[in-house]
Amino acid sequence: MTIRNKTQRMTVLTMLVGMALIVNMMEPVFVIGLPGVKLGLANVLGLFALYIFGAKEIFIVNIMRVVIASLMRGTFLVGTGFWLALIGAILSSAAVVVFHKFTNMSEIGISTVSATFHNLGQIFVIIFITDMPLMITWLPVMLLTGLPTGVLTGYLVQSILKKFKR
Repeated sequence: MTIRNKTQRMTVLTMLVGMALIVNMMEPVFVIGLPGVKLGLANVLGLFALYIFGAKEIFIVNIMRVVIASLMRGTFLVGTGFWLALIGAILSSAAVVVFHKFTNMSEIGISTVSATFHNLGQIFVIIFITDMPLMITWLPVMLLTGLPTGVLTGYLVQSILKKFKR
């Protein structure tokens, strides 16, 4: 995929934010059955932005998705879910940028890193908000469920990138 100018870049980036937002809003339909566990399908669009644009764009897609979704849900700045999503998105985006730059991990590996750091961020936020250090005991569950969802989203990113490289 060749981006020729700033207008085309902004258009594609806006479309990625919009698609990530739609996926984010639809994701609660796919209930896994454990509190706080989601598939993380919206992350596919953030990771795609990283691979076709770069580091700054994964932050743009992920943070804009969280902010706009929370505005639509009425939880912006006030809901626990907003802070869990925002800190998780920032931490996972930062980790992904570092691992993408300094390792030769595949898209699946990078996506599992993203899921892992998103879960770490969420656990630390919930401990901070609730002042309940025992919430750390939920971390193994989050990490064990994050691994297969990270593999799934990584596979989707890998498949999409193959289509665009043709």
